[in-house]
Amino acid sequence: MSQAFKFAFEDENNEDDVPKDDSESIVEDAPVSRLAPTLHELDDILVVLPSNLQYNTIPLNHPDNGTITLPRRELFDIRAQIMAEDTTLDEVGAGHSVDDIKPNIYEGGFKTWECSIDLANHLLSRASAASDASTVVEVHHSLHPFSARADQDLFDQLGAGTAIPTLALFYLLLRSTPPLDPPRRTLVLADYNPSVLHLATIPNLLLTYAMASELIPPASGDLDITPALILSFKQGLAERNIDIRAISGSWGAPLASLIIPGGPASEDVPLDRAWILASETIYSPASTMAFTACLVETMQKFEEPGGRARALVAAKKVYFGVGGGIDEFLGVLRKNGGEGSLVWETEGMGSGVGRCILEVTRRAGR
Repeated sequence: MSQAFKFAFEDENNEDDVPKDDSESIVEDAPVSRLAPTLHELDDILVVLPSNLQYNTIPLNHPDNGTITLPRRELFDIRAQIMAEDTTLDEVGAGHSVDDIKPNIYEGGFKTWECSIDLANHLLSRASAASDASTVVEVHHSLHPFSARADQDLFDQLGAGTAIPTLALFYLLLRSTPPLDPPRRTLVLADYNPSVLHLATIPNLLLTYAMASELIPPASGDLDITPALILSFKQGLAERNIDIRAISGSWGAPLASLIIPGGPASEDVPLDRAWILASETIYSPASTMAFTACLVETMQKFEEPGGRARALVAAKKVYFGVGGGIDEFLGVLRKNGGEGSLVWETEGMGSGVGRCILEVTRRAGR
């Protein structure tokens, strides 16, 4: 596509798994455990997908071209597969509800949380395609001074879950005509639970590919998973030079090291720009400390070899009953050498618990 375009996101999702106020779905905090980070090969996930995926859609309003939609796997379809599996990748299938967070067991990844929609909305309102097609996605505004031209871009969503913000960016990449020599785009999806990556995150990327490619209509339905579809998906990624990486495990330095192929000193994978995305990750003091340390560590690993990194963190202002929130996060962030500035917040009393998005950077010299 040669013309410039922008998206605005209409926050209207009446699905039962996206409540207006989902604070009550978070149980009391527990000590942070250490689940060793693991890199999951995309092929290994694709080969074990079920023969059919049921999905619903999230509407997006395009200011010029009307309504577009993003697909996501139906929660009941995920539940059905968990119940049918004889073995599970983690403890999620051992009688636990997929609705609520159980710290250190299940971190809520099957559910689309409210602030992830806010973050997708914010990203799409700021994203545009370069008119000369030299850049597939340009995130501008407060992400300045990132150049519009870069050889290596990485989008990393910590606590990915259903990955709605990443799906929004992925859709833009797919709907833009790739240049002859497209810059490399790496999409990293990190979630605590391996089962979430296998049952929700990667299936949602495949569904988004099918919808962006007009293989399925922009309405709720189902998609047959065939060898031809998987081959087309891989070819579409290769044509656009998109690399998808899935990582499970606890937040920490080992996970940050896995996010960057080859490590910070790698000469094989030079890094230019990174966008680190997160939503609903600071719901308790324990989660805030672990997440913040991992976030700043990841940004540092990008900046050590000369790259530039920014983060966008979407959250409720206060998580009642569990102690997390924006003030807690900003305090921990400052102690870890970072700074946060407000770039979006809900308006008016009718929006329920206040929600906002912070842009995070590392302080100079840290």
